[in-house]
Amino acid sequence: MSLIAISPGDPAGIGPEVCLKALSKNKKNYKKFVLIGDIDHFESLNKKLNLNLKFKKDSKTSGTINVRHIPLAAKVVLGKPNTQNAKYILDVLFEASLGALDKKYSAIITGPINKALINEYGFEFSGHTEFLADISNRKNVVMLLANKVLKVALATTHIPLKDVSKNISTKKLEIILKILIDELKQKWKLKSPKICVLGLNPHAGEKGFLGSEEIEVIKPLIDKLKKNKLNVDGPEPADTAFVPEKLDRYDAFLSMFHDQGLPVLKTLGFGNSVNITLGLPFIRVSVDHGTAYDIAKKFSANDASAQEAIRTSLEMVE
Repeated sequence: MSLIAISPGDPAGIGPEVCLKALSKNKKNYKKFVLIGDIDHFESLNKKLNLNLKFKKDSKTSGTINVRHIPLAAKVVLGKPNTQNAKYILDVLFEASLGALDKKYSAIITGPINKALINEYGFEFSGHTEFLADISNRKNVVMLLANKVLKVALATTHIPLKDVSKNISTKKLEIILKILIDELKQKWKLKSPKICVLGLNPHAGEKGFLGSEEIEVIKPLIDKLKKNKLNVDGPEPADTAFVPEKLDRYDAFLSMFHDQGLPVLKTLGFGNSVNITLGLPFIRVSVDHGTAYDIAKKFSANDASAQEAIRTSLEMVE
């Protein structure tokens, strides 16, 4: 049976809360999941949330949530990140990712992590996507955010805006589009995916007046892919790429940088979207939100994205 590992993220944030809430609505699938982290912390949250969940270490008992216990380093104060627990967060993530590499887990679900906290601890961390690529020894992976309306892949991820242009090349875009197309065929069963590639500059460069990347880097690749009979269009001006008729026309969009396509996706489906890393040797799905320390004490976090992460991971492994 396929086993899906859940790495809930920072224990001081809402990650563990939304994971428990989402699991409480998937009782028939308990045997397909293993929750990684401190069992006492999960028990405490369970009581405060009145979920009446049952936990057991390394268990296959019906009706209980299987926990791979990793102890906290310090007491958790909800809403207050603690660098003393940075190693705990990493240990949980290492267990999930290394377990997936060893085929112990067929997929992993990740909760939100505070990148600054991990870096303050002394571990260089720019995001889950980059971490999982490194640990899997995969040079080329693709971040894809998805909901029921839209799928947006990223050509660059967590880098400063000033560095985007020099991190985009025809070769890199070709690799990304190949991964995107292959995974859309494999995981979403699309025979001939239709992809819209966004331009980098305003108005997709305005024929070179507002930038040359479209002419020199993006358009030549799209012409090449079209000759190979792939359904790839662009470069499309980002300000008109997401009008309703184009949302209906394309299966996915390739955005040149993080905040070019994701504001649209999150506007259309914030709280109901997931982050999927394409190109890994295992399935990785994540919630689309952050740690939300400001509401962690209120126990009012919306678990819709965690539910979608569970639904998506189950769909992908089956």
